[in-house]
Amino acid sequence: MRIRADRGAVLVEAVFIFPVVFFVCLAIFEYGLLFAAQSTTQSATRDGARFASANFAVSGSNQAAADQVKDAVLDDLNGRTGFDTPVQLLVYKADDNGNPVGGTLSSCTSSCYHYTWNGTTFVYDMASPQWTNPQACTNKGSLDSIGVYLEVRHSFITSAFGSSQMLKEHTVTRIEPLPLVQCA
Repeated sequence: MRIRADRGAVLVEAVFIFPVVFFVCLAIFEYGLLFAAQSTTQSATRDGARFASANFAVSGSNQAAADQVKDAVLDDLNGRTGFDTPVQLLVYKADDNGNPVGGTLSSCTSSCYHYTWNGTTFVYDMASPQWTNPQACTNKGSLDSIGVYLEVRHSFITSAFGSSQMLKEHTVTRIEPLPLVQCA
């Protein structure tokens, strides 16, 4: 048997519970989009590095090869949510720690190709120090490593969790060796 006063109690409980449930659902949605953006950014650097390891040394022009790596990264970034904005892209010769030779991921000082986002695509920074003569011959020493670094700014839909989050990913791999006939 239902008592008349119970109807008011249910309404009061709902008033307390609804904001909590709404906030949890909003957090799941916001961080789901952030996770998707992180996954897309990571996938883009991996695909770019995989492409670079196979094609950078065999290309006739290192600038053209870096541009092709940029295009491979852009193909992956087409899958991003509408709340993500690329910031910069580096294609660089990596040291043993995965950083650009003679620099850091935020400031490449030698052997790299730096691209910045202009609102629709990545544009090559003509002042960036190019990488010449990548080592891809096993008979002449150890192979060079190539890295791809990408920064993407993810904007939250609401300000409940901040305004934005900078996503930074990099992937490093060895350049695939050239056939010995090309290394003679």
